[in-house]
Amino acid sequence: MATDCSAHNIALSTASPAGDSVDAQVEVIHDIDPGDSLFVEWQRLAGDTVFHSPRWLLPWWNHYQRPGDRLNVITVRDADGWLIGLAPFYLRTSWRSGRQLHFLGSGEVCSDYLTLLTKRGEESLVVRALAQHLCDQSNEIDRIFLEGVAAEDDVMRQFYEQMAQHQFAAHRLPALESYCLELPAAWENWISQLSKSRRNRVRQLWRKQFDTNLATVHVADESNLKQAFSILVELHQKRRNQMRQPGCFASQQFHDFLWEAAQQLQESNQLRLQWIELEGRPVAVEMDFEQQNALLHYCSGIEIDCEHARPGWLGITAAIRHAIESGKTHFDFLRGDEGYKSHWRGKPVAMVNLDFIAPTFRGRSHAQLREGIAQLKQCAKRVLGKASKSEQTGADSSDGD
Repeated sequence: MATDCSAHNIALSTASPAGDSVDAQVEVIHDIDPGDSLFVEWQRLAGDTVFHSPRWLLPWWNHYQRPGDRLNVITVRDADGWLIGLAPFYLRTSWRSGRQLHFLGSGEVCSDYLTLLTKRGEESLVVRALAQHLCDQSNEIDRIFLEGVAAEDDVMRQFYEQMAQHQFAAHRLPALESYCLELPAAWENWISQLSKSRRNRVRQLWRKQFDTNLATVHVADESNLKQAFSILVELHQKRRNQMRQPGCFASQQFHDFLWEAAQQLQESNQLRLQWIELEGRPVAVEMDFEQQNALLHYCSGIEIDCEHARPGWLGITAAIRHAIESGKTHFDFLRGDEGYKSHWRGKPVAMVNLDFIAPTFRGRSHAQLREGIAQLKQCAKRVLGKASKSEQTGADSSDGD
């Protein structure tokens, strides 16, 4: 059930030709249930954008909230009560950073392109209402730290400017880039864009594996979703462990969150969980998300003992071909600087984190504390690095005698 508090009206002048003012009602929601009308309104505002959807963000909250955290979804409604804006926030309190607002979906799940949701044409009104509300609540908030924001997001640009005008210390911090591939209208057109050697290998791979039915593509549905998810976990972990990395599913929180989100996205026809079988054996798997104009490449895995068959190539090219043939204009590799993304002609998309420090004594004090701790850590690294280098030099000298 949705509950709210701190409801108040903010009089803001809109850009209407009449020049009259409209009351924007701002509310803070601390509890949301999938059966609530707000869930439906939120989903409508998010459209088909997976990372903005309550089907993605509320499962994250179910599994990643810590003791003391509080859901802090802020809604903005027009004078007639229609939802025109929503900030998917939660509040976390720590000794170092004080009371902080963050986007739901932050952290290890790497939700990309997080933003403030707005009804088209109401962006300015929503941003001003949210900024005014946060300014009014600055004695209750010490910091707002927002991850996974596209650098070119115009709504977030307006929010940044508004918060700065309200005397919050605003910072744009660089983050890992996302990579996105613009798709042509036909599969052969895309292959022709690849380098000659890669182009020949892709065609050969499809001719020898898919065209002969040695390799087959399977897509999860309600009847086999659990099986497909198990394949994803197994092959992802195998590959990452081979690379001496823990893998995403080493985190039980991540496993449980993604399984819940996958079930919800399957119901909304936004999940494409495919696996490739080579001679009847799963060798590659990908979890992708369907949006109107894009396929989002979220998580994958391959069988590590058949690399001669290029299982990674089988998986990624099958996903890209599906995207092209289903009319998508983009294949989004999402955040991360893995080399394969540029090899498949993905182009970097600049991402940032936004950091706002409240114009209060508490806000500034916590910022100074964080900065001091960061400087101490850097100093410790330098000292330890020099000590390690000195020990290595001594060892080398001893070995040379």
